[in-house]
Amino acid sequence: MSLVFRIGLIADAPEAAPRLREAVRGRALVERYDHVDPLISAVALGQVGLSVLEVRRATSALTLAGIRRLRDAFPAHPIVVWCDLRALDTATLLTVARLDVQELIRADGDDLPHTLARTIANAAQRSVSARIAAELRDLVPPRVRPVFEYALEHAGEHLSRDAVAAGFGISRRTLHNRLVEVGLPPTRPFLTWCRMLVAGAMLDQPGHTLDSIAGQLDFPDGGALGKLVRRYAGCTVNELRDLGALVTLAAAFRRLVSANRTRRTHTPVAAPIE
Repeated sequence: MSLVFRIGLIADAPEAAPRLREAVRGRALVERYDHVDPLISAVALGQVGLSVLEVRRATSALTLAGIRRLRDAFPAHPIVVWCDLRALDTATLLTVARLDVQELIRADGDDLPHTLARTIANAAQRSVSARIAAELRDLVPPRVRPVFEYALEHAGEHLSRDAVAAGFGISRRTLHNRLVEVGLPPTRPFLTWCRMLVAGAMLDQPGHTLDSIAGQLDFPDGGALGKLVRRYAGCTVNELRDLGALVTLAAAFRRLVSANRTRRTHTPVAAPIE
Protein backbone atom coordinates (compact mmCIF):
# COMPACT_ATOMS: atom_id res chain seq x y z
CA MET A 1 0.00 0.00 0.00
CA SER A 2 1.29 3.44 -0.91
CA LEU A 3 2.20 5.67 2.04
CA VAL A 4 0.88 8.80 0.32
CA PHE A 5 -2.47 9.55 -1.24
CA ARG A 6 -2.16 9.27 -5.02
CA ILE A 7 -4.47 10.61 -7.69
CA GLY A 8 -4.57 8.94 -11.09
CA LEU A 9 -5.05 11.34 -14.00
CA ILE A 10 -6.00 10.67 -17.61
CA ALA A 11 -6.13 13.95 -19.55
CA ASP A 12 -5.04 15.34 -22.89
CA ALA A 13 -5.16 18.98 -21.82
CA PRO A 14 -1.55 20.02 -21.06
CA GLU A 15 -2.68 22.29 -18.22
CA ALA A 16 -4.59 19.55 -16.36
CA ALA A 17 -1.66 17.90 -14.56
CA PRO A 18 0.06 21.14 -13.44
CA ARG A 19 -3.20 22.60 -12.14
CA LEU A 20 -4.12 19.45 -10.29
CA ARG A 21 -0.63 19.14 -8.77
CA GLU A 22 -0.76 22.76 -7.62
CA ALA A 23 -4.18 22.24 -6.04
CA VAL A 24 -3.18 19.15 -4.02
CA ARG A 25 0.43 20.11 -3.31
CA GLY A 26 1.57 18.72 0.02
CA ARG A 27 -1.50 16.51 0.35
CA ALA A 28 -1.35 14.10 -2.59
CA LEU A 29 0.73 13.02 -5.56
CA VAL A 30 -0.62 13.07 -9.11
CA GLU A 31 0.27 10.18 -11.41
CA ARG A 32 -0.55 10.59 -15.10
CA TYR A 33 -1.75 7.62 -17.16
CA ASP A 34 -2.16 7.31 -20.92
CA HIS A 35 -4.89 4.66 -20.80
CA VAL A 36 -7.43 3.21 -18.41
CA ASP A 37 -5.79 -0.25 -18.28
CA PRO A 38 -2.72 0.79 -16.24
CA LEU A 39 -4.96 3.04 -14.12
CA ILE A 40 -7.22 0.10 -13.28
CA SER A 41 -4.16 -1.98 -12.38
CA ALA A 42 -2.88 0.80 -10.11
CA VAL A 43 -6.26 1.08 -8.36
CA ALA A 44 -6.33 -2.70 -7.87
CA LEU A 45 -2.89 -2.56 -6.22
CA GLY A 46 -3.95 0.24 -3.89
CA GLN A 47 -1.58 2.70 -5.57
CA VAL A 48 -4.30 5.19 -6.57
CA GLY A 49 -6.97 6.45 -4.18
CA LEU A 50 -8.91 8.69 -6.59
CA SER A 51 -9.10 9.02 -10.37
CA VAL A 52 -9.59 12.12 -12.52
CA LEU A 53 -10.50 11.60 -16.19
CA GLU A 54 -10.90 14.33 -18.76
CA VAL A 55 -13.82 14.01 -21.18
CA ARG A 56 -13.17 15.71 -24.53
CA ARG A 57 -15.35 15.77 -27.61
CA ALA A 58 -12.77 14.01 -29.80
CA THR A 59 -12.12 11.16 -27.37
CA SER A 60 -15.35 11.12 -25.36
CA ALA A 61 -16.50 7.64 -26.40
CA LEU A 62 -13.19 6.05 -25.38
CA THR A 63 -13.01 7.96 -22.09
CA LEU A 64 -16.63 7.24 -21.15
CA ALA A 65 -16.07 3.55 -21.80
CA GLY A 66 -12.99 3.70 -19.57
CA ILE A 67 -14.96 5.35 -16.77
CA ARG A 68 -17.58 2.60 -17.00
CA ARG A 69 -14.88 -0.07 -16.76
CA LEU A 70 -13.32 1.65 -13.76
CA ARG A 71 -16.68 2.02 -12.03
CA ASP A 72 -17.68 -1.61 -12.74
CA ALA A 73 -14.36 -2.90 -11.41
CA PHE A 74 -14.30 -0.68 -8.31
CA PRO A 75 -17.79 0.59 -7.38
CA ALA A 76 -16.51 2.44 -4.31
CA HIS A 77 -13.52 4.10 -6.01
CA PRO A 78 -13.96 7.90 -6.22
CA ILE A 79 -13.99 9.22 -9.79
CA VAL A 80 -13.93 12.85 -10.91
CA VAL A 81 -14.71 13.95 -14.46
CA TRP A 82 -12.89 17.00 -15.84
CA CYS A 83 -14.48 18.63 -18.87
CA ASP A 84 -15.37 21.87 -20.64
CA LEU A 85 -19.17 21.84 -20.66
CA ARG A 86 -19.25 24.33 -23.53
CA ALA A 87 -17.37 21.95 -25.81
CA LEU A 88 -19.51 18.84 -25.26
CA ASP A 89 -22.73 17.92 -27.01
CA THR A 90 -25.94 17.22 -25.11
CA ALA A 91 -25.75 13.44 -25.54
CA THR A 92 -22.26 13.31 -24.03
CA LEU A 93 -23.30 15.53 -21.12
CA LEU A 94 -26.26 13.26 -20.39
CA THR A 95 -23.98 10.23 -20.43
CA VAL A 96 -21.57 11.90 -18.01
CA ALA A 97 -24.50 12.69 -15.70
CA ARG A 98 -25.43 8.99 -15.57
CA LEU A 99 -21.95 7.68 -14.82
CA ASP A 100 -22.26 7.86 -11.01
CA VAL A 101 -19.08 9.90 -10.61
CA GLN A 102 -18.45 11.75 -7.35
CA GLU A 103 -17.67 15.21 -8.76
CA LEU A 104 -17.46 17.20 -11.98
CA ILE A 105 -14.70 19.71 -12.64
CA ARG A 106 -15.60 22.35 -15.19
CA ALA A 107 -12.55 23.46 -17.12
CA ASP A 108 -14.33 26.77 -17.71
CA GLY A 109 -14.46 27.77 -14.06
CA ASP A 110 -13.84 25.04 -11.46
CA ASP A 111 -10.11 24.54 -11.98
CA LEU A 112 -8.84 27.36 -9.79
CA PRO A 113 -6.52 25.84 -7.14
CA HIS A 114 -8.78 26.37 -4.11
CA THR A 115 -11.95 25.20 -5.88
CA LEU A 116 -10.17 22.27 -7.46
CA ALA A 117 -8.69 21.14 -4.15
CA ARG A 118 -12.10 21.29 -2.49
CA THR A 119 -13.69 19.34 -5.34
CA ILE A 120 -11.11 16.57 -5.01
CA ALA A 121 -11.58 16.43 -1.23
CA ASN A 122 -15.37 16.30 -1.62
CA ALA A 123 -15.13 13.46 -4.13
CA ALA A 124 -13.01 11.37 -1.79
CA GLN A 125 -15.31 12.07 1.14
CA ARG A 126 -18.48 11.20 -0.81
CA SER A 127 -16.98 7.87 -1.78
CA VAL A 128 -16.05 7.17 1.84
CA SER A 129 -19.53 8.18 3.03
CA ALA A 130 -21.25 5.90 0.53
CA ARG A 131 -19.09 2.97 1.66
CA ILE A 132 -19.92 3.56 5.33
CA ALA A 133 -23.63 3.86 4.58
CA ALA A 134 -23.51 0.55 2.70
CA GLU A 135 -21.55 -1.25 5.44
CA LEU A 136 -23.94 -0.11 8.20
CA ARG A 137 -27.11 -0.35 6.14
CA ASP A 138 -28.42 -3.26 8.20
CA LEU A 139 -28.03 -1.27 11.42
CA VAL A 140 -29.99 1.82 10.36
CA PRO A 141 -33.73 1.32 9.67
CA PRO A 142 -35.12 2.71 6.39
CA ARG A 143 -37.11 5.39 8.19
CA VAL A 144 -33.95 7.22 9.35
CA ARG A 145 -31.50 5.96 6.73
CA PRO A 146 -31.74 9.18 4.63
CA VAL A 147 -30.70 11.19 7.70
CA PHE A 148 -27.74 8.84 8.25
CA GLU A 149 -26.63 9.11 4.63
CA TYR A 150 -27.04 12.90 4.68
CA ALA A 151 -24.99 13.27 7.88
CA LEU A 152 -22.20 11.12 6.45
CA GLU A 153 -22.09 12.96 3.13
CA HIS A 154 -22.02 16.33 4.90
CA ALA A 155 -19.59 15.29 7.62
CA GLY A 156 -17.26 18.12 6.65
CA GLU A 157 -19.86 20.78 7.43
CA HIS A 158 -20.99 22.19 10.74
CA LEU A 159 -24.44 20.61 10.89
CA SER A 160 -26.84 21.91 13.52
CA ARG A 161 -29.71 19.82 14.82
CA ASP A 162 -32.23 22.41 13.68
CA ALA A 163 -30.80 22.58 10.16
CA VAL A 164 -30.76 18.80 9.70
CA ALA A 165 -34.32 18.48 10.99
CA ALA A 166 -35.53 21.33 8.80
CA GLY A 167 -33.87 19.72 5.79
CA PHE A 168 -36.17 16.73 6.23
CA GLY A 169 -39.24 18.82 6.96
CA ILE A 170 -39.53 17.85 10.63
CA SER A 171 -38.92 19.47 14.00
CA ARG A 172 -35.80 18.94 16.08
CA ARG A 173 -37.84 17.02 18.66
CA THR A 174 -39.29 14.73 15.98
CA LEU A 175 -35.82 14.00 14.60
CA HIS A 176 -34.58 13.24 18.11
CA ASN A 177 -37.49 10.88 18.75
CA ARG A 178 -37.08 9.03 15.45
CA LEU A 179 -33.40 8.39 16.11
CA VAL A 180 -33.85 7.32 19.72
CA GLU A 181 -36.84 5.10 18.95
CA VAL A 182 -34.64 2.86 16.77
CA GLY A 183 -31.74 2.77 19.23
CA LEU A 184 -29.56 5.38 17.55
CA PRO A 185 -27.93 8.13 19.65
CA PRO A 186 -29.73 11.48 20.12
CA THR A 187 -29.18 13.98 17.33
CA ARG A 188 -26.05 15.77 18.50
CA PRO A 189 -24.00 12.64 19.36
CA PHE A 190 -25.47 10.96 16.30
CA LEU A 191 -24.01 13.69 14.06
CA THR A 192 -20.67 13.41 15.87
CA TRP A 193 -20.67 9.64 15.37
CA CYS A 194 -21.16 10.17 11.65
CA ARG A 195 -18.17 12.51 11.54
CA MET A 196 -16.13 9.99 13.53
CA LEU A 197 -17.00 7.16 11.14
CA VAL A 198 -15.89 9.27 8.17
CA ALA A 199 -12.73 10.23 10.04
CA GLY A 200 -12.05 6.54 10.68
CA ALA A 201 -12.40 5.67 7.00
CA MET A 202 -10.02 8.48 6.10
CA LEU A 203 -7.51 7.35 8.73
CA ASP A 204 -7.43 4.00 6.95
CA GLN A 205 -6.39 5.70 3.71
CA PRO A 206 -2.78 6.55 2.90
CA GLY A 207 -1.67 10.15 2.91
CA HIS A 208 -4.10 11.51 5.52
CA THR A 209 -2.79 13.03 8.73
CA LEU A 210 -4.83 13.66 11.85
CA ASP A 211 -4.61 17.41 11.26
CA SER A 212 -5.65 17.17 7.61
CA ILE A 213 -8.68 15.05 8.52
CA ALA A 214 -9.59 17.42 11.35
CA GLY A 215 -9.49 20.36 8.94
CA GLN A 216 -11.64 18.61 6.36
CA LEU A 217 -14.23 17.45 8.91
CA ASP A 218 -14.56 20.75 10.78
CA PHE A 219 -12.80 19.72 13.99
CA PRO A 220 -10.80 22.51 15.73
CA ASP A 221 -7.53 20.61 15.24
CA GLY A 222 -5.99 17.16 15.26
CA GLY A 223 -5.78 17.17 19.05
CA ALA A 224 -9.53 17.64 19.38
CA LEU A 225 -10.15 14.81 16.92
CA GLY A 226 -7.71 12.60 18.82
CA LYS A 227 -9.58 13.18 22.09
CA LEU A 228 -12.86 12.20 20.45
CA VAL A 229 -11.24 9.08 19.02
CA ARG A 230 -10.20 8.02 22.52
CA ARG A 231 -13.69 8.75 23.89
CA TYR A 232 -15.60 6.97 21.13
CA ALA A 233 -13.22 4.10 20.31
CA GLY A 234 -11.46 3.72 23.67
CA CYS A 235 -7.98 3.85 22.15
CA THR A 236 -5.39 6.24 20.74
CA VAL A 237 -5.25 7.21 17.07
CA ASN A 238 -2.18 5.02 16.49
CA GLU A 239 -3.88 2.06 18.14
CA LEU A 240 -7.00 2.74 16.09
CA ARG A 241 -5.00 2.70 12.86
CA ASP A 242 -3.31 -0.56 13.84
CA LEU A 243 -6.69 -2.17 14.55
CA GLY A 244 -8.35 -0.75 11.44
CA ALA A 245 -9.95 2.61 12.14
CA LEU A 246 -13.29 2.23 10.37
CA VAL A 247 -13.80 -1.39 11.42
CA THR A 248 -13.11 -0.50 15.06
CA LEU A 249 -15.34 2.59 15.09
CA ALA A 250 -18.14 0.79 13.25
CA ALA A 251 -17.98 -2.03 15.79
CA ALA A 252 -18.19 0.49 18.65
CA PHE A 253 -21.16 2.16 16.98
CA ARG A 254 -22.88 -1.22 16.58
CA ARG A 255 -22.32 -2.01 20.26
CA LEU A 256 -23.81 1.32 21.28
CA VAL A 257 -26.90 0.86 19.12
CA SER A 258 -27.33 -2.73 20.32
CA ALA A 259 -27.10 -1.62 23.96
CA ASN A 260 -29.60 1.18 23.35
CA ARG A 261 -32.07 -1.24 21.77
CA THR A 262 -31.69 -3.75 24.59
CA ARG A 263 -32.23 -1.02 27.16
CA ARG A 264 -35.34 0.26 25.39
CA THR A 265 -36.74 -3.27 25.19
CA HIS A 266 -36.44 -3.72 28.93
CA THR A 267 -37.24 -0.12 29.86
CA PRO A 268 -39.61 1.33 27.25
CA VAL A 269 -39.37 4.91 28.43
CA ALA A 270 -38.93 7.78 26.00
CA ALA A 271 -35.47 9.31 26.20
CA PRO A 272 -35.40 12.97 27.25
CA ILE A 273 -34.78 15.57 24.59
CA GLU A 274 -31.13 16.61 24.64
